Amino acid sequence: MANHLSFSDDTSLWNAFRAGDCSAFEQLYYQHSRALLAYGKRLCADHALVQDAVQDVFVEVWKRRATLRDLGTVRFYLFRVLRNQLSEQLTTRTNPLLHPHALAEHAEDIGIPAIDLLITEQETSDRVQLRLRQCIEQLPQRQREALTLAFYHQFSHQEIAQIMAINGQSVTNHINRALHTLRELLTGVLWAMLMLHLLPIR
Repeated sequence: MANHLSFSDDTSLWNAFRAGDCSAFEQLYYQHSRALLAYGKRLCADHALVQDAVQDVFVEVWKRRATLRDLGTVRFYLFRVLRNQLSEQLTTRTNPLLHPHALAEHAEDIGIPAIDLLITEQETSDRVQLRLRQCIEQLPQRQREALTLAFYHQFSHQEIAQIMAINGQSVTNHINRALHTLRELLTGVLWAMLMLHLLPIR
């Protein structure tokens, strides 16, 4: 098996990938496939379709590697390709968008601490955890997606706009509306803890 840590940064990894290095392909997959799956599951309720779409992303990018340009952020490019893949496939199928409860169901899939970890240890009761999840689940799908890309995946508003195929002002509006809704639903320490984690995206 190839050494998954053989490339020191995304630039050298991407350049090796474009040059046809199979170990670079493997490392690219290991670094980004899990986050892509988690993001896809937030867009589409058909998890088999999401898994196929993620595989297709890497296959198509590999096929077109020689024609790909230099990238500032590999992760951003892969997210955008996946969203386009799913959008195209969903236009020809009747798959529903992801139901709200899946946000909580797949919180463990994203490769970073789940939403539960926003709560301090003394407040990790089932009741408090459930309340926080319920509030996030109440957000409209587009607001939830924008907040997810910014909060979980640390994309800038400009990157989110390109991924979601909307303008930057729409991204700002979606996130601000989501935060406004959460502010009304959450009280006390829950809101304070959430804001501590969301401040970098504002």
